Amino acid sequence: MLQCPRCGQETARRSQREGAWEHFVSYFYVYPFRCQLCTTRFRAFHFYSYGRHTPDRREYDRLLVRVPLTLFGGGEQADGVTTDLSLNGCSLRTEATFAPGSTVRVRLQLGQAGEVEVHSAVVSAHRDAGMGLQFVRIATPDRDRLSRYLGRFLRPTGTSRRHGGRPRPELVLAAAVGIAVILAVLLWMGRLGGPPVQ
Repeated sequence: MLQCPRCGQETARRSQREGAWEHFVSYFYVYPFRCQLCTTRFRAFHFYSYGRHTPDRREYDRLLVRVPLTLFGGGEQADGVTTDLSLNGCSLRTEATFAPGSTVRVRLQLGQAGEVEVHSAVVSAHRDAGMGLQFVRIATPDRDRLSRYLGRFLRPTGTSRRHGGRPRPELVLAAAVGIAVILAVLLWMGRLGGPPVQ
C-alpha cells in the first residue's frame, strides 16, 4: 500500500478514476487512491497497470468485523450485527426488514471504543439473509472514532516504504519526464544534431 500524504499511514486503496485527466495520467502509472483511515483522496505513481476496469468499485475496504448495532427507521427499532464494516458502509444481519432505498439511523457498539452514531444511512439490496448500508451522514467525531477502531484491523502500517536508500518512484518519473523534455527542446533547436552531413 502507498503512504497517505495527510496521515502518513500506508492504508490507501485504489480509487476509481474521475475525469479525462486522471484517465490520461494513468497511462503513466499515476492513479488515484483513497486513504482508509482519514478518507483523503490523492494521486500517486504506482508502477502497476490496473487495466481499464476495476471489478470492485468500492472506495473503502470492507473489513470482516462483527459489531453489534441498532437500527432506527420508520418508527421501528431493530438489533443486528455487522458481517463487514468500512468507513462508508457495512453489511449486516438482522431480523428486521427495511425496504431498499429507505433511510435509517444506525448506532454501532464498538465496545471499549464507545458508540458511533450514523445519522443517516441508505439501505441497499438484501442479499444472503442480510442487507447492506451506505453511510450518508456521520458527525466528524463519530467518523474519527470509527476510523481509529477500524485501524486496529487494517494491516500494521505507520512506517513509510521509503527505505533501502531507493528514491521515491514519483521523483524518478518526474526526473525522467524532465530529462525527456529538455532533450526534446535541444533536439528541436538543433544543438545535438552536430554539423550537417555534406
